[in-house]
Amino acid sequence: MMAALKALFLLVTVLAATLLLTACSKSDSKGSPTATMSTTGSPTPAASPAASSTATRPADAIPQVATGVSRGTLAFDGTERTYRLFVPKGAGSAKMPLVLALHGGLGSGDIMAAKTRFEALAQKEGFIAVFPDGLEGTWNAGGCCGKAARNNVDDVGFLAALIKDLEERAPVDPSRVFMTGHSNGAMMSFRFGCEHPEMVRGIAPVAGSLEIPKCAASKGTNLLTIHGDADENHPIDGGRGPKSIAGVDFVSMAQTLSLWTSAMACAAPTTTTDGPLTTTNWAGCKDGTVARYIIVAGASHGWPGSAAASGDTPSQALDATSTVWAFFKGLS
Repeated sequence: MMAALKALFLLVTVLAATLLLTACSKSDSKGSPTATMSTTGSPTPAASPAASSTATRPADAIPQVATGVSRGTLAFDGTERTYRLFVPKGAGSAKMPLVLALHGGLGSGDIMAAKTRFEALAQKEGFIAVFPDGLEGTWNAGGCCGKAARNNVDDVGFLAALIKDLEERAPVDPSRVFMTGHSNGAMMSFRFGCEHPEMVRGIAPVAGSLEIPKCAASKGTNLLTIHGDADENHPIDGGRGPKSIAGVDFVSMAQTLSLWTSAMACAAPTTTTDGPLTTTNWAGCKDGTVARYIIVAGASHGWPGSAAASGDTPSQALDATSTVWAFFKGLS
């Protein structure tokens, strides 16, 4: 009889322990928002907790990104934001530069990657390239553009969160983070450089202007900007061009450079002309930074050096992709 009672007590104890463990497992499965990553040509990492403006994760729980091309999501401000990422194949633990490339209005990260061919250059030169997606193809650069500007989307916050997330999960050197962009993406790069200069060593807007009233940069950061003097989408002298679709009067590039170089306390500029390229350089800017402005004679709105698209034939007088990277690399 005693043996039977002992056996019954042991059975009840085991069942109770099993039920407790099951309940704990279910409770632990309710975590923070998740990030997903799909990969082309490389193993796909397991799904993992997403970075957000408030989320925290233990160091050993932070997933690492795969090499090659992948697509990821980042939960930010109640919205799942998306991006395309390229990490050079064969990359190890050695820290490398990060280049954020922002698409133009009504574009996407995939379009920007194809247009600029940054991924091939990243593989050759050894840097990470990320191509974020604006909401409904637009960025809130201040005075422009589209739904992102109308709804005052916090794109500055999203890009800052994306940089921090990649610094945790990829072999990114935080001292060599750069940002470039085309058109609306160029405007967004200007805004980010003014509002978070401590996060980027340099920016390189192409065919876009500074669309916030004032650049109040807390520290210096480097600038290269490129614009065509025959741009009919974003006229170099500002206003609306015959091909403008944003419905806003753009700030001129002269005013843009005046705002930027004043904020950066740059010395007087020097200007040189070499064929179709007129280059103005400012040295002695805040914290030892520089500014450079290249005007491409006869260039339209397209990314210089890229293939023709949507009725626009980009200038071939300059390859913007290699020029932008050479500028960034020179700062390293």
